[in-house]
Amino acid sequence: MITLERIESIEKAFARLKAASLEAANGEEIFIYRNATMRLAEFLPEEINPTSLYVLRDQLELLRKIRKQLIDRYRIDILQLSSTIHLKTEDGRLLGMAPPLVEIYEESVQIISQQGDRSPPPMLLLQVPILKDGIHRAWIAREEKSAIRCIVVHGALKTYLPYAYPNAWAQVQVYDIKPENKKFYRRQNLYSYMRPLRVLRQTGDTPPLPEWGR
Repeated sequence: MITLERIESIEKAFARLKAASLEAANGEEIFIYRNATMRLAEFLPEEINPTSLYVLRDQLELLRKIRKQLIDRYRIDILQLSSTIHLKTEDGRLLGMAPPLVEIYEESVQIISQQGDRSPPPMLLLQVPILKDGIHRAWIAREEKSAIRCIVVHGALKTYLPYAYPNAWAQVQVYDIKPENKKFYRRQNLYSYMRPLRVLRQTGDTPPLPEWGR
């Protein structure tokens, strides 16, 4: 049984994210989100691009169970969070959960024309919304054909692009264990200049351990 221990304002989570520096950055302190804008907004999952090629079956089952318990006991839907929440598990562990995070960033894009179309413009810099955190909840929302409330971040430093390219939902598959091909990685050093998103799930003085690279 999951117990709700605390509800924290989303503004505190925003403040932590703005004050956090990139991880795996060769010892540099790079505050990627210091001047970014942050807000809450709802999306249908198809309106945002995933950056993962998999979801895990047991994680989906766990989140469905947690979602039902929180709705039944507290009327809190983890697909519609407006705050961060601190949850205590049956074995006494304290976990933080924030809304999924969508980052809108600038990507160089080449449009491919269809037969009969006029020639498209040359390479463009377009704003691309990607799902950086929360793909399992987005998968559940997609199954239910429902919207999901997300943290939206826009205006991160352009020098350090996300570590994975966006992919299509059709490329995301359900697995029992993590597959060999997890993402379309951008950099030769796969896990470098990582967004400090774990501070969103922080429940104490320090953030939880990184989840990337496992």
